[in-house]
Amino acid sequence: MSEYTSQQPVTDWGRMQSAPVRAVVHPADEEQLRRYVVGAVASGAKVSIRGIGHSAGGQSFCRDAVMIDMRNLKRVLEFDAGSRTIRVQAGASWADLTPLLEVHGLSVTTKQEFDSFTLGGSIAANVHGKTIEFGPLIESIQSLRLLRADGRIINVSREENADLFPAVVGGYGLAGVVVDVTLALALDRVVEKSEVILMRSEPLCASYIQRLKSPGERPALCYGFLDATCSQGFYVTYTHAHENGDGDLRRLKRNEPPPLLFNAFVWLQQRSKFARDRAFQVMVHTASHSERTLRSRRLLLWDDIPGAFDSMLLQKYVVPVERFHEFTRAAGQIFARHPELPLLTNHFRFVPGNSEALLALAPRDSICMIPCYLARKDDARWVEKLALATHELLDAALALGGSYYLAFDTLATPEQFQRAYPKAKAFFALKRAHDPDETFSSFFYEKYGALSPLTKTGDVSSGGSVWASPSRTRAASRPHPHAGPDWPTSPARR
Repeated sequence: MSEYTSQQPVTDWGRMQSAPVRAVVHPADEEQLRRYVVGAVASGAKVSIRGIGHSAGGQSFCRDAVMIDMRNLKRVLEFDAGSRTIRVQAGASWADLTPLLEVHGLSVTTKQEFDSFTLGGSIAANVHGKTIEFGPLIESIQSLRLLRADGRIINVSREENADLFPAVVGGYGLAGVVVDVTLALALDRVVEKSEVILMRSEPLCASYIQRLKSPGERPALCYGFLDATCSQGFYVTYTHAHENGDGDLRRLKRNEPPPLLFNAFVWLQQRSKFARDRAFQVMVHTASHSERTLRSRRLLLWDDIPGAFDSMLLQKYVVPVERFHEFTRAAGQIFARHPELPLLTNHFRFVPGNSEALLALAPRDSICMIPCYLARKDDARWVEKLALATHELLDAALALGGSYYLAFDTLATPEQFQRAYPKAKAFFALKRAHDPDETFSSFFYEKYGALSPLTKTGDVSSGGSVWASPSRTRAASRPHPHAGPDWPTSPARR
């Protein structure tokens, strides 16, 4: 088949590491997906799973693996507006659901800031968004179907194969392939921007926390930005509109800068300290515009990811709500020690606590801060400086009882990972109990969880050294009961 590619190099959005994979395959239906997985097992290959590849921690590939691109599996299988549920294949994006849900006044409970992310990738990361009303995605997942290494597809929910549920959601594809998912939906209400608060950092943090705790109805959305030094910032609040309008969705447009204008803005920041020094004032001015839109639309920044994001790098640190200002103060000091790491901004928002997933980002109510670096990913010296600053930021968050978002990480040490995710050992043990041959793998797994010892190798990627495990093989001659005839038994064979 033409889609098999021998030793094709791949990376992810982070571009901090790369690896040659045995094949990249694009299943067209459920049966072909099953055949690819069992064929990989028969040939002794690992399997990794990808949506749009917008992670930065090597969760979607590893060396000599078969990488399964899920984006052709995007059908809506069932939809019941009355019961507010939808069942959809894991390769679908949020954008595939939006037109169907909006006309019924419904939306998903939470999602990331771009509509192009796939549901499978979102489940793998157990994403949270800007919403205050709903916690991470796991809260709205009723059930899913999981493809295992032996070719069986099983139901996974809080009632059926329940031990797998908290390992699949937020488990970065290490327990198997999510084939489809059933989600609970929410009413999509109209929201209005009600305030923009600009202050120095310390009173701003106190005001933001007080706003989150204000009596009566909580705001629908409340999030903000700090400048590059964490010395000042602002937050915006959206409240539910008393009237949902006349039903004309065209009147409820999201207020956003044109992507081309944003690309030019970032281009200037990368090249001019003069422009960087004035970036925060530009953001304040942009935020001051009034807005009335759907909650689901305001969860997004843009529908699609502007090109400027390719030259940026995000990280995400979370700390308990009451420790947030302490972290911003520590982060500001760390950024001051590393002026060679220019920032566009530091975004912050509330993260509702949820401990259901084994790799839960925020088991208790927290606030996250997202540094947005103007990255030089091809510069080994810049990457080295980033690693130093990252370890300091991680230690600062961990000292305050916090954690960090795995999907954006490439640099945490195994010890920092264990401190941030104390249930990680239980997660990896459960993964191996259900996948004893470690078929489902990734760079992330090889660094933090695989049984094989890890070795640090040279410049496989533009980002300097990367982590990789020694090559492990299983007898390719061992027949698999479900192996398909179209699977290559070696990388060179088509």
